[in-house]
Amino acid sequence: MMRRQRYFVFLLSLLTWKWQNADALLTVPMTPHLHNVNNLQIHSLQRIKTRQSAILSLDSLSFPLVPANDEWGNWAALCSTAAFSQVVGTKTSVGRLLGAPVTAMALSFVMASIGILQPGGTPAARALQLLSLQMATPLILLGADLRDAIQRCGPLFLSFMVASVATLAASFVGWNVSRSMLTAALGRDGLVIAAALLAKNIGGGINYVAVCRTLNANPTAVAAGLCVDNIFALIYFPVTSILANGKPDIETITDKDSSQADLAAASADAPVTVQSISNTLCLSALLLWLGERIGGPSGALPVCTLLTVAFASWAPREKVMQPIQPTANCLGLACLYLFFATAGAPGLAVAESVKASILPLALFLSMLYAIHGAILLAGYSMFQRSSSAFVPQRLLVASSAAIGGPATAVALAEAAGWKSLAVPSILVGNIGYAIATFCALAFHSLLNR
Repeated sequence: MMRRQRYFVFLLSLLTWKWQNADALLTVPMTPHLHNVNNLQIHSLQRIKTRQSAILSLDSLSFPLVPANDEWGNWAALCSTAAFSQVVGTKTSVGRLLGAPVTAMALSFVMASIGILQPGGTPAARALQLLSLQMATPLILLGADLRDAIQRCGPLFLSFMVASVATLAASFVGWNVSRSMLTAALGRDGLVIAAALLAKNIGGGINYVAVCRTLNANPTAVAAGLCVDNIFALIYFPVTSILANGKPDIETITDKDSSQADLAAASADAPVTVQSISNTLCLSALLLWLGERIGGPSGALPVCTLLTVAFASWAPREKVMQPIQPTANCLGLACLYLFFATAGAPGLAVAESVKASILPLALFLSMLYAIHGAILLAGYSMFQRSSSAFVPQRLLVASSAAIGGPATAVALAEAAGWKSLAVPSILVGNIGYAIATFCALAFHSLLNR
């Protein structure tokens, strides 16, 4: 009777989570059969205790996991995000759809939203954002040899100029249509983001961030503009691929084209060495220093852009530029991915900004993309017989170089089998990098009166 009472007390204590009473009762002498049963109860009790300890340990964690004042912790998390975005962006279907830059921004957004990083951004993230942007500008633009590009592009250069003018005209129309909505949603940043999107759709992401930095755009507005533009780009690039499908190469590969391709391949295959990295970083730091000394804090990046393009265009190619361009491009892209990782670091603040501005940004970009395409279509209809610059192959490559940059332009040319346009597409894309920032700043200055 006493033993049954003790077991009743044990079961009651188990049901009411009184672990200490239950443990004490387990020390009572028992028969072998009851002892085996009690061992099962002990193991069950231990498992429950383990789970409870795990829950308590999770509850005792302090969020964010990486505190705002942990500088190296924040840098490590953001650098890991930039590195992981390369894997996700190239190895998964969703990543390939979004692209590595947007993937990097999305990953850091998730980390800030679930409590790994401090929501709203940190001083360490902002410092890394500034450093990565400043370093990416001269590094990427060291490939923008304008003199060489103009000589070797042929009619594609004129096609690209038409595409750039189309983007510029479309931006004016888009701003006039969406001005009130953009201003209501983003304030003064509405015009800044419109100018930055103009720069991105003539040059590339580096021009977008350079304009935003020069005009002091709010980081959440920067991320919002980039998110919405990438949605439109996801529609645009498949359309250009469909339009390019089945069209033959416009030229046969001549000896001149072959020599250009060989030169481009030789430059791309130049080894990345300690010496080339040191030389590239030294040159980039010098150009940034000169840009800041001449242009001041607000004009540092535009002046640095001008100096870098001038240096890339006039420095001896074989002795100076060819050995460092692959290294500069590699380091520049790494810095650009770091910037995009920091762009998503504010977390839900970005989501609120995107939610508030998605309709006005979508209106502006729909006008930009539609009018850009309409102008190119009109040029094709009117001048295809009188100018080789207006054949559909060149117009599609030029449009792709303007909207997406040299990487997407050469990808389109290669996928369509237009071998004669592969190297020129890279060159005109570099021209876009060189001129886009100045076009956007002029656009902003003209409309901000």
